[in-house]
Amino acid sequence: MKKLLLSAFAMLIALTAGAQKFQASKCDVKLDVQKATVVKSDAKKAPAKSSVAENQRLVGYYSTDDCDAYIGATGLTGNNPVGALLSASDLAPYYGAKIVGIRFNLAQGCSASNVFVKNITADGNIQDFVTVDKNITSPAGDANTGTWQTVMFDADKQFELSDKYTGLMIGYTYKQTSNNYPVGLYSGAYGVFYMYANIPASQGGNGEAWYNMGSDYGALSVQLIAENDKFSPNAIVPFDFGKFNVVVGETKTVGVRLANLGTKFESLDFTTTLEGKTSKEQHVDLGKDYGVGGTFTLKVPFEAASKPGKYEVTFTVTKVNGVANGATVTSAKGINNTLAQKLKKVAVVEEFTGTKCGWCPRGHVGMNNLSEKYGDQFIGIAMHQYSTTDPMYIDDYSLGFNGAPSAVVDRTTYGDPYAEMPDAVEAALADYPEATVSVSGQYNADSTQVEATAAVTSLVSGQYEVAYMLVADGLTGKTSSWKQANYYSSTMKNQTGLNKSDIPADLQSYWDEPASCNQVYNDVLIASSYSDSENQAEFGEFVENGVTTGNYTLTMPTKKILLKALDKKKVSVVAVIIDPETGAILNAGKALVGAGSTGIITVNNSANATVVARYAADGTKVSAPVKGLNILKMSDGTTRKVMVK
Repeated sequence: MKKLLLSAFAMLIALTAGAQKFQASKCDVKLDVQKATVVKSDAKKAPAKSSVAENQRLVGYYSTDDCDAYIGATGLTGNNPVGALLSASDLAPYYGAKIVGIRFNLAQGCSASNVFVKNITADGNIQDFVTVDKNITSPAGDANTGTWQTVMFDADKQFELSDKYTGLMIGYTYKQTSNNYPVGLYSGAYGVFYMYANIPASQGGNGEAWYNMGSDYGALSVQLIAENDKFSPNAIVPFDFGKFNVVVGETKTVGVRLANLGTKFESLDFTTTLEGKTSKEQHVDLGKDYGVGGTFTLKVPFEAASKPGKYEVTFTVTKVNGVANGATVTSAKGINNTLAQKLKKVAVVEEFTGTKCGWCPRGHVGMNNLSEKYGDQFIGIAMHQYSTTDPMYIDDYSLGFNGAPSAVVDRTTYGDPYAEMPDAVEAALADYPEATVSVSGQYNADSTQVEATAAVTSLVSGQYEVAYMLVADGLTGKTSSWKQANYYSSTMKNQTGLNKSDIPADLQSYWDEPASCNQVYNDVLIASSYSDSENQAEFGEFVENGVTTGNYTLTMPTKKILLKALDKKKVSVVAVIIDPETGAILNAGKALVGAGSTGIITVNNSANATVVARYAADGTKVSAPVKGLNILKMSDGTTRKVMVK
């Protein structure tokens, strides 16, 4: 049986009964799962269709009958409520429909006592909304099987979905014993599930509260039943798709998420509108009928605008299955950020890991694979936040990870660092950034601080954010606190249920290692410009086709056990450019401390110097960047040389 420690979660969200507000917490409760899932299921697999009435649709993290794993918190016996938190974007396609019931998958021979819908208000309060007391038992069966249970609401408990609901917690109360696994999940969908339990402070809990149990094994198998006589059999709702970058004269493919409100889904037709012009209708044949419900991502090509700038672009689903789209919402919007030229993109992967995390060897291998594959277009930042006993533990900032090992690329796409980050990094590197950053760092006299200098070359103007980090390679030690917990060890076979043949080839070296093994740690975050998750570094406004520079002093760690392991020649400084509107990392640079800048640009300490004149290598004055060496005359009287690729 594969076991997951909840101390893996850096940011468990607890909803306490007293405060009735979401707040950060940790706990060390064990979850057990009946089916080990090392690699996520094939996303291309056709979903299991659900049987609902023609005027009904299913609303949840997903809307099929799929369920392939069952979880139990065997250390928390008793009647435990579990739920899925649906956001406004999950609910929006169904506005106007009436919620008439709820369904969930309960494992073989297990029982539940009620179902509920709770309203989460915009300010974080939780309100009991619908509760139906009912004793439910799934029939006995083979291990890792279960049955979908349906509970319909009486008329006085039914309600209409609208934009007044910013979040709904939907779920049920199940009976937990010391050896059962009642809670059904589906690994083909993503969504955190929550559990109400009494977890004492000794286990990192807040007593009786709602706790975030992560998403390592997929989404909770629970769904609302929405009813509307106006549901069309041919209806697709597209979701807004945010900002994307594209270079003048080129086309960018963007993933647009779609919700199927119809009874079948075989094809669609769409148009795009940019600069007041609507494209010709394009047809997409899916090759099969996906049936009722479901969410899908369509790869849509968007052309650049006629000249650089930010433009609103509209995507409209005009037809579904060859007839007019019957959805009430047929269009979605995004921002087409058209750029003058291509700049080099670097992907930043921040990983949640730790020495006490038994599955984290998978993360170490995954991050190493990314580094080897992408070279200087990859920057890894290993955040040791799993356990405070870790010699490399750091809490400068948190990114809300739900389980370890977990990672996020450019603070936009979360996933497993081994199984999911390769595709996510590949997608990130396909983007063209609006700015690049060159960074350098120098130790002070006693090596207790690093003076970091960043120079940003930008195609756009505006106020962006720049943050700084120090990362170290080659960290290791001889004491037990440096040992890496290793669930891939053959000695853990009885606990994990894994055989060597179940483990990917590049992880099999851990099979012959003990359950607590020696490890050399790379990309370890040891300092940053963050304090309590707030970036303390200030940076001047970006200048279109210009260079902006800034400085920040980073303080080296003082923990003796960490300093003993540090080789100052293996410490690097990282600078990341952050979009202040979305929080996404747009680009980044990295350099060994003391090794000079990552580029050939010469910088000074002026944070607000702007370009007043630009010359090509032959001395000709130019109005925009040209390929090759560019000589910049700055407003502070200095001259800089920049290589434009």
